Amino acid sequence: MDQELYSEMVLDLYKHPSNFGELENADIRAEGGNPVCGDEVVLTMLVKDGKIADIKFKGEGCAISRASESLLTELVKGKRLKEVKEMKAQELFDVLGNIVETRIKCALLGLNVLKKGVESFERNRGQKTIITGINI
Repeated sequence: MDQELYSEMVLDLYKHPSNFGELENADIRAEGGNPVCGDEVVLTMLVKDGKIADIKFKGEGCAISRASESLLTELVKGKRLKEVKEMKAQELFDVLGNIVETRIKCALLGLNVLKKGVESFERNRGQKTIITGINI
């Protein structure tokens, strides 16, 4: 993906993100951030039959962070929790495009918070889960 197209895609997702907001009665609520740059994200998810039935995100962050979280929500909808926990950063990078080394934490904030939320939900044996203070 060339740099110009990448920038346009990231800026478009920053301005018009998919799945932006918050789900009421979420089964999982995971909140985290990157204290170094100030990016913060809240993910809310509904889980049905061991799959992410719906997911939304909100928060403050740079264009890379928000674009990545928007794409992430699209990628994981309908996936089994096990698949989400095993998801590799490269899957997200393949969709997001080239990320410079200094912005990797921004791009992976949502994925890291998502995985921690799913892991906590499973430890709670499928009970409603709220996890806060996840820092990367």
